[in-house]
Amino acid sequence: MSVFRSRLLAGAAIVFAFTGLAQAQDACLGTADALKLTPEQAADIKGRNLTFGFLTNNIADDFSRTLVLGGETFAAEAGVKLIVNSADFDANKQLSQFDALVQQGVNGIFLTAVDGASIGQAVLRANEANIPVFVVGGKPARGEVISVMNAASYQGSFDATKAMMDAINTPNAQIAILGIPFALQTIRDREKGVLDAIGAAGGQVISMQSDFSQDKLLELATNVIQANPDLKGIVGTWSLAVNAVTEAVRQSGRDIKIAGYDSEAPGYKELASGQTQIVALSGQQASVQGRAAIEGLAQAILGADLCDEIITPNLLVNASNYKEMWATQYPGAKAPWEN
Repeated sequence: MSVFRSRLLAGAAIVFAFTGLAQAQDACLGTADALKLTPEQAADIKGRNLTFGFLTNNIADDFSRTLVLGGETFAAEAGVKLIVNSADFDANKQLSQFDALVQQGVNGIFLTAVDGASIGQAVLRANEANIPVFVVGGKPARGEVISVMNAASYQGSFDATKAMMDAINTPNAQIAILGIPFALQTIRDREKGVLDAIGAAGGQVISMQSDFSQDKLLELATNVIQANPDLKGIVGTWSLAVNAVTEAVRQSGRDIKIAGYDSEAPGYKELASGQTQIVALSGQQASVQGRAAIEGLAQAILGADLCDEIITPNLLVNASNYKEMWATQYPGAKAPWEN
């Protein structure tokens, strides 16, 4: 157990004695379900007047917006004040936002990092201030965090790509990949899942490019389609790449299959249309992660030990199950095909 966690546990000893809710310290909490607060714990947290920081790398995609909404909804329910900031893919901006939260003396920080290397110095400052930090995507290069929460990035990417390769069913099929230039473990896991699925099916990767801008991704996808007349499939490893690939294939008029990681409103609308080349999309459960972010920080404050990594399951979305998957992934949200 880390020194940081030991300090949290020591500080919570009196709470344990008072509430009788102490959890076995040799068993870490490793799932979103395990992080859920009991009624007694929820009452304890509500009475503490806590403030958490919620830092996202962007709010340009449905995942990030739903993640924030999930956090905001449960924070309000739990009586926790939530300070939400988006870095808009700017590492320096996020560093300033993080430092401001530390200076304000918030009780906990949840982070989806733009750059795991540069944010490490801010995490160290949070450690010095005894502020627990909970992250999604990958552990920062420096500093201690209470846990890293991730979706099943490798498996989700593998499953969606495998479904595409099965649909192509052509030896040595040429495949292109469009991604996001994040130096995070979860992004590497997505890429590895895609590459492994292509390799297992005997396909060949003829292009692997990335960008933050959907317009630039559309340009990249258009160029790779025009330059490769035998291209059979394209995989987008994040939402804006999926959107760009879908538009580029539509404009080309060619039979090019699509798979993607991140099932968001545009992808669901495409699947509902019945006129799309999308075979399968892997969907993160952002609402679940947003709630787990608040509960994880609350559990740490109560003295619980979170496992080093907490994995939330992905959904595999296709033309036959998209209605059910939308209701699961975006509970209560209006379906995009109803607009």
